[in-house]
Amino acid sequence: MKVIAFSSIKGGSGKTSAALFTAEALAKAGKRVIAVDADANNNLTDALARKESPAYLEEHSLYRAITGRRPLPECVIPTDFNLGLIAGTPSLAHAGRDLSNDPGVVFRFPAELKALDAEVIIIDTPPALTIELTLALYAADMVIVPVGFTRWTIAAFEVIDDQLRVVKKTTGRPARLLALPDIVTERELVSLRKIHVGWTMTRTAIFKSAAIRNATNTGKALKDNTTAWTWYNELALEVME
Repeated sequence: MKVIAFSSIKGGSGKTSAALFTAEALAKAGKRVIAVDADANNNLTDALARKESPAYLEEHSLYRAITGRRPLPECVIPTDFNLGLIAGTPSLAHAGRDLSNDPGVVFRFPAELKALDAEVIIIDTPPALTIELTLALYAADMVIVPVGFTRWTIAAFEVIDDQLRVVKKTTGRPARLLALPDIVTERELVSLRKIHVGWTMTRTAIFKSAAIRNATNTGKALKDNTTAWTWYNELALEVME
């Protein structure tokens, strides 16, 4: 099993779209995929499970699992995209308070996650230094940070890098950290690769696209014949190498 977290503390970086469409691409390639929405803003859940009621999603939410109210395997729900989902709901906002006296959760959650019946787990994380982000970083084999040609997405990458250093010191297990050029133009991509030569960047880049924005907002899959779909398909192949 491979656990991949899409992380950035900068909102609007393309993180959720990257997590969503990479998960869909992997599922279409025949992988057993579970998407985990660890963000209280729950945009990934809204895209994948728009037809489900809020009450149903809450009963099968990540919040219920990490606070011990429901076993993690029972929180996986099927979606129309041929992948499983562990839903994010606004109740996740309480997780930091509820887990403040449970330091063992950072070790327990990764073990429970890796016991799930999946080949790939994709985690969408919140744009803040929360317990949900910490749990994802402790569980991840790979962390992908979308970066654009802006100083704040670049600064956000460095924050995630710092957090992963803490995880490595604690566990002795380093996650692979990749910067994903996202919401960029061809010219900006060239500049990013030239300026940040010390970073490990994905070969794949996600360019500015109205099709991506529309698909994310409407909860519909990207069409296979679109240029945007080829980018995520290439990213899915790359992360599984």
